[in-house]
Amino acid sequence: MADGKEAGGLNKERLRKEFAKDWEKHYFVKLFKEKGFSRKSCRCGKNFWTLDANRSVCGDSSCEPYGFIGKPITKRAYDYVEMWKEFEKYFVKEGHASIKRYPVIDRWRPDLYFTIASIQDFQRVDKGKMTFEYPAKELVVPQMCLRFNDIPNVGVTGRHHTSFIMPGQHSFGGYWKDRCIELNFGFLNGVLGVPEKELTYIEDVWAMPDFSSFGASIECMSRGLELVNHVFMEFTKDAGSPGGYKELDIKVIDTGWGHERLVWFSQGTLTGYDAAFGPVVSWMKEKAGLEASQLFARYAEVSGELDIEERDPKAVRQEIAKKLGVPESELEKAVEPLQALYAVADHAKTLLFAVADGGIPSNIGGGYNLRVILRRALSFVEEYGFKFTVLEVAERHAKFLKPMFPELEAALPRLKDILEVEKAKYESTMEKGRALVLKELKKGM
Repeated sequence: MADGKEAGGLNKERLRKEFAKDWEKHYFVKLFKEKGFSRKSCRCGKNFWTLDANRSVCGDSSCEPYGFIGKPITKRAYDYVEMWKEFEKYFVKEGHASIKRYPVIDRWRPDLYFTIASIQDFQRVDKGKMTFEYPAKELVVPQMCLRFNDIPNVGVTGRHHTSFIMPGQHSFGGYWKDRCIELNFGFLNGVLGVPEKELTYIEDVWAMPDFSSFGASIECMSRGLELVNHVFMEFTKDAGSPGGYKELDIKVIDTGWGHERLVWFSQGTLTGYDAAFGPVVSWMKEKAGLEASQLFARYAEVSGELDIEERDPKAVRQEIAKKLGVPESELEKAVEPLQALYAVADHAKTLLFAVADGGIPSNIGGGYNLRVILRRALSFVEEYGFKFTVLEVAERHAKFLKPMFPELEAALPRLKDILEVEKAKYESTMEKGRALVLKELKKGM
């Protein structure tokens, strides 16, 4: 739900203001007091917490360029699988159960096609009321999530994916804000070794679209990248209560870590795709004969500003070209082939997970989203003459991810059959489109 859109008199902008006024109740945690964090206001209007007396911005990518590219600040670099093992080990030691991922095709929420967040694994809707079913009171899960609202951003910003692991850290009626932020700091600073002054905590509000559950959230940033968002599901709408809401029967910690971002942050590669896809993307670049130029490297540091959902992409591209001191045409030539390659890598992985869990491209429901990204991947392969197929990319994803998700390998034969059918349909559609264009052109002659 967009900010400002009301649900029973509630909206996120109103709640942000209310929670900000009562910040000691909603955002001030024990760690901030013990460590001596200061509360500041960023030029973007957000309030944040920091140990750096000289810091004036919140750390979001819209306010600060990526500052970890080529300059990672963790103890060491972690690959995709290693990062989960490190995360899992820490939280199990801290009393959490570790469970297997749920399917990416949702089968328990009638209002959703895909699993879009780790907390969704445990949500049940009974007669319009949200309830929770969970195997342990405190747990972590390497939940693969599928989201399709940012497709134009994929390959462009360095951080957007249509499929990504959300390492869910959840507590159902157990620990609350103090312990949650203590665990956050323990992992980022104690395990990964991120210097404490490099961490900022931004105040925000999170809500279900119907405000059936909502609460304060604290986003943790470092050097222009959001690493994790802690959501404290504390309230529900209630017209009969003061302010139009009351406390939930059970308070839930809904923490969604950014797995791909943590891997990227630890490696400091030019894009998150290079880190998250590892050997898959290296192989694709070799087959395509592509390497990142010096201009692409300069562009990568400011690519976080290119959020197509929020701003006109052409206007932002023009601003970046001006900032880098190059013509826009030169910038496009340097970045667009690699952006297309990264998008193909992302889309192939998403399709593999979807098919492994029973999804299929189609023209209805969630199948439409899968068909969109499949045809987008096919069009990029054709447009840039890439010397690989979507299936070959998926095969390498399955091999790379086998230690975490061995089930992907078994889905490859089914994916192969689907791709053959879908490619034939795509080529037929394109041929009909070309014929119509030629027909219209002849009319104008």
